Amino acid sequence: MKQVFYSIVAIALSVFSISSDVQALEEGLYWSGGSRYIRIAKQASPTGDKDRDRVCYQGFSPNGSMIVSLKLVIPRYQTGIDYEVYSLQEPKKGNSVDLSIQQYAYSPDKIAFGKLVGRFVKGGLVYKRDAKSAIDTTPELQKCLKSTQPYFKQILSGRDRR
Repeated sequence: MKQVFYSIVAIALSVFSISSDVQALEEGLYWSGGSRYIRIAKQASPTGDKDRDRVCYQGFSPNGSMIVSLKLVIPRYQTGIDYEVYSLQEPKKGNSVDLSIQQYAYSPDKIAFGKLVGRFVKGGLVYKRDAKSAIDTTPELQKCLKSTQPYFKQILSGRDRR
């Protein structure tokens, strides 16, 4: 009987996550503790195709900030429609660097940030959405969103410059 209940719950979760309004990677500011934050920002595609939306990442730490465009590497239709994975893009070669972001559609208040191992992000940190934060963006993040090429910029904090 327990197995039947779990199957019904799994089917219900799948049905709710199939809605096209559910975004597996949502805009916002996410916090992992201390002074480490991630901001996810999106720019809608001019064609209206959600798969072609521009997605950018800005990571903040005591060492500074990094702004990078994200590339969809595992689309939702390949995962059972419950998550998708984005990787940070390497600007020179157009390839993804070794860090990825994963967010489950049923848990949009958390993202996992770490290495892509198989089809999942592992060995990193889990960031929780800061519900009180505004969706404002920095000028560098705006440049990333408006760019049509892979984007990368690193800003070191004053104490780390030599």
